[in-house]
Amino acid sequence: MAAITDPIGANLVKDLKKPGGNITGVSDHNPAEQQVELIKALTPNVKTIGALYSSSEDNSKTQVEEFKAYAEKAGLTVETFAVPSTNEIASTVNVMTSKVDAIWVPIDNTIASAFPTVVSSNQTAKKPIYPSATAMVEAGGLASVVVDQHDLGVATGKMIAKVLKGEKPADTPVNVFSTGKSVINKKLAQELGITIPEAVLKEAGQVIE
Repeated sequence: MAAITDPIGANLVKDLKKPGGNITGVSDHNPAEQQVELIKALTPNVKTIGALYSSSEDNSKTQVEEFKAYAEKAGLTVETFAVPSTNEIASTVNVMTSKVDAIWVPIDNTIASAFPTVVSSNQTAKKPIYPSATAMVEAGGLASVVVDQHDLGVATGKMIAKVLKGEKPADTPVNVFSTGKSVINKKLAQELGITIPEAVLKEAGQVIE
């Protein structure tokens, strides 16, 4: 497997360190702690974050729980907003923007498919949006910390090579990246009046001008 955010939640493996079946691979799970650090670095005045996700995607719930734990440890408050379908996104974002300082989105197929709606519904409030994919930063998000797709592909290739050489998937730990690369929408930051620290720009994997 490759690019599976929550292999356990997807019932593909029993344990990340010892999968136990005939499947192993590489996860695209984004480092939540780094995401929180980036939010604090770019928008230090943010105190309350709204987590927008689909109630029908179990992997999203897992990500939200992890993100919330790290955010609260960092002194932030996280309010969760789950939507059953794309039809409720616009109205939910309208409610969110009156209650939170920023919006965070996990790796979530439902939200990703309707991300333009998230952005357009936030046009008046102009709250910074922190998604979990490069494409969504390019489409109107402020910034994210993501697993580099090239690195993911290389790691997957190495994993396949190990299995082909006889290593048992059941005993081969799932590769979960401990760090990611930041993607910054500098153009949007300027529109929002946000000054990006030089240190953050220098460390960024991608800067959208």
